[in-house]
Amino acid sequence: MMKKWLFGIFLLALVLRIINLGDLPHGFFEEEVTNAYVGRFIFQNGKDLYGNIFPLLYFDKFHDYPPVLPMYISGLGTFLFGNTEFAARFPIALIGALTVFPVFGIATLLSLSGLFAAFLLAILPWHIVLSRTGAEGVIGLYVFVLGLLWVFQKRFRWAMVAFFLTYFLYPSFRILTPLTVLPLVFFLKPRKAFLFAGIAFILFTAAISATPWGRGRFEQTSIFKSQEIQGRVNYLNTYFSNDEGTDQVKMARAFHNKIIGYSREIAKQYMSYFSPTHLFYEAEGQPRYFNVPQQGLLYMTMGLLFFASLISVGSKKFMGYIVYLLIIAPIPAVLTIDFVPHAHRAILMILLLILIAAYGYKSLVQIRVVLIILLITELVFFWHQYSHHSASYQSRLRNDGDKELAKYIIEHDKEYERFIIPMFERLPVYYAYFSGNYNAALAGQFRNELKIDRIGKVEFFTDWCPTKYLKSEDLSPGALVVDNGDCPGVPGYQEIDTFVRRDGTRAYKLLIWK
Repeated sequence: MMKKWLFGIFLLALVLRIINLGDLPHGFFEEEVTNAYVGRFIFQNGKDLYGNIFPLLYFDKFHDYPPVLPMYISGLGTFLFGNTEFAARFPIALIGALTVFPVFGIATLLSLSGLFAAFLLAILPWHIVLSRTGAEGVIGLYVFVLGLLWVFQKRFRWAMVAFFLTYFLYPSFRILTPLTVLPLVFFLKPRKAFLFAGIAFILFTAAISATPWGRGRFEQTSIFKSQEIQGRVNYLNTYFSNDEGTDQVKMARAFHNKIIGYSREIAKQYMSYFSPTHLFYEAEGQPRYFNVPQQGLLYMTMGLLFFASLISVGSKKFMGYIVYLLIIAPIPAVLTIDFVPHAHRAILMILLLILIAAYGYKSLVQIRVVLIILLITELVFFWHQYSHHSASYQSRLRNDGDKELAKYIIEHDKEYERFIIPMFERLPVYYAYFSGNYNAALAGQFRNELKIDRIGKVEFFTDWCPTKYLKSEDLSPGALVVDNGDCPGVPGYQEIDTFVRRDGTRAYKLLIWK
C-alpha cells in the first residue's frame, strides 16, 4: 500500500511540474533556451557553438562558465518534443518530480514519515517553481539527495560518486559537498573513509576555484567584488569613525573597519534566507526564479510543523546533523550579491526544511487530516497566484517578447529579403532554436556572450536601436528592421507591428523604410 501511495505522490509531483509547462512560467527565459539549444547542438554535432569538442566541464556564456552537463540534459527534451518551451523544460521538471523518491528514502531512514516528506516536496512552491523554470540546481539537488540517501544506507562508494557529480551540476555544491561530508566522521563509520573523502572534496573545491572557469561566476557576483557593498561599508566606516572624534583613532579602527563592515553585510544577507516574510508570506530576491506574488517559498502551515519539531519526541540521532546542514545551506548564496535572497542558490534548504517539518509532523500526527486540508488549501491559493498572476509580475525579466519575435521572423521569412534585429538577450539563440537550425557550420561563428553577425537572412545589430544608424542607402527593398520597444522613433521609418509584454510594456517594434 505504501508503494502505491508513494507512486501517487510522484504522479502529483509530476502533474504539478508539467501541466501547461509550455506557457507557465510565461516568458521563455534566455538561460532556458540557451541550455536546450547548446545541449542539442553538441549532441547533434559533437561540438559546442565555439567549436569545442564535446565539452564536459563548462560552457562559457558570458565569462560565467556554468556546468555543461545540465545543458545536455535540457537538450534531450528537444529530441522528444521538438524545439518548444515544453521540450526545454521537461527534463528538469521530470527530475524535480523524481526527487520525491530519495526524499522519501531519507525521511524513512530517519524514522520520519517518508510519505509526508515526499508529499511536502511534491506540493512545495519553492521546488515546483524551480522545477518548471529549467533551474539546473534542481538536478544538482536530486543527485545530492541521492548521495545523502546512500550515505544513510551505508553505500559509501555510490554516495561519493553522487557527491562528486554535484560539482558538475550546480556550483553551490562545490562549497556544500565538502561541508556535508566532513562532519559525517562524527556520525558514521568508516570514520577514516569519511575523513579522507571530506579532505579530498575540500582540495577538489580549492583546485576548481583556482581555475578561471571555476571562479568565473563567483567573481561576477561575489559580495567582496561588489562596488555597492564596498561603497556602503566604506561610507559607514567613515561616518562612525568621524563620529568617534579625531582623538579616538584606535577606537575607530577597532570598531569600524572592513572586517566588521563585511561581516555585518554577510550576516544581514544570511538572516534574509530565514526571514519569515521571505519564507512564508512573499518571497524576495530573484523574480526570474521565483515569481509568485503574495506567496512565500513555503506554506504557512509548515511554520506550525517547524514549531512542533522543537517538542517532537522520538529518535534525534541525525536531526542535529540535518540542522547543521540547514545552517550551512545558504552559505554559497550568502557570498554573492545578485538578487538576495536567491531562491536558486539556496536550493539545498528545501530538503532540510522538509525533513524538519516531517520531524514536527510526528508530534501532530493526530491532526494529520487537518494538516493535509490546510496544505491543500494553500496549494490551491499558490497555484492560482502562480498560474494567473506571475506572467505580468515578471514579464520583462523572463524575456517576454523574444520568443514571439523569433517566431514572427520564421513565419514571415518569405515576405522579406533581410531582417535586421538587435543581437542582445540571446536573440540569435532564440532564432536558431525555434527555426531548428543546428547546422554544424555555426560552430565557431558564435563569439563570447553568444553573439553572431548573421544566420541566414537575419542580421544581428550591435545596438538596441538599429534605426538610429541605418538610413535608406543601407537598406535594400524588403528589409525589416527591429527596434527595442523603448527606442525613439526615427523619421523615414514606418512601424508595422509591435510586440507588447504581458505587463503592458513594449518589447519590440517592427519597422520598414517608407
